[in-house]
Amino acid sequence: MIGGNGQKLVDVPQYHRRPGGAPANLAVAASRLGSEVSMTATVGKDHFGELMFRKLENESVDTSGLRKIDENTTLAFVSVKQNAEPEFSFFRGADQKISEEQIKDDQETIHIGSLPLTHQQSAKNILDTIKETDSQVSFDPNLRHELVDSEYLKTLEKVINHTDILFAAEEEISELGGVEQLLKQVNEIVVTKGQAGAKVITQNKTCSFEPPKVEVEDTTGAGDALAGAFLAFRKEGIETALEKAVYAASLSVREKGAMTALPTHQELKSSMEDI
Repeated sequence: MIGGNGQKLVDVPQYHRRPGGAPANLAVAASRLGSEVSMTATVGKDHFGELMFRKLENESVDTSGLRKIDENTTLAFVSVKQNAEPEFSFFRGADQKISEEQIKDDQETIHIGSLPLTHQQSAKNILDTIKETDSQVSFDPNLRHELVDSEYLKTLEKVINHTDILFAAEEEISELGGVEQLLKQVNEIVVTKGQAGAKVITQNKTCSFEPPKVEVEDTTGAGDALAGAFLAFRKEGIETALEKAVYAASLSVREKGAMTALPTHQELKSSMEDI
């Protein structure tokens, strides 16, 4: 018998490098639609971190809140299944290290992503900021069950208690306590429903919008496209913001990659005029 001792590796013979991550996707979506956007995140001093920096700068996103550290940039390997739904495998790294100095509390809206909340110090830094800020706070829990533990769920609850606009997939609502409970904590719930569109629920009303029929190539980041557009157009009213957000999400699924097909303001306008 021969005993083999050493590293176990998996070779990936072919892959496509595409910048992503829910808050970055949202930032690019809102920027392409004409909003001024800044990004707070931590990446590694590696090729992937540099790729993210360049992409955000090219998309006119303020990168003064981005920090490079001596860790690997977090990677997500995405396999697109036959129904165009993505399947993720995460390799965590620098994304967990958000410093207090990075977080800007003078924004009109502060959007919170979920992954940094799995790191105790990053979660504390984020919570300390949103507890004191006068900014509107939006949050997408984007539940990753492989990352969920009791401490993470407690952190989610604390963040939701300081959230104004909550984005959640339909199947996540019950896991977060249900609509009735959530409306005691937040002002607006934006429920994403995949190919059925989305709806907004407040204490006073509910409005829904269905998307136009499109050829679906890849749904990765469609929820981020919707959230970015909703925040970009929220000042125009809930109904208008929801309609434009659903259209933006429908355009985002035309090509592979979370950011690839995010529409510009002109593309969104033309699409809505064609229907």
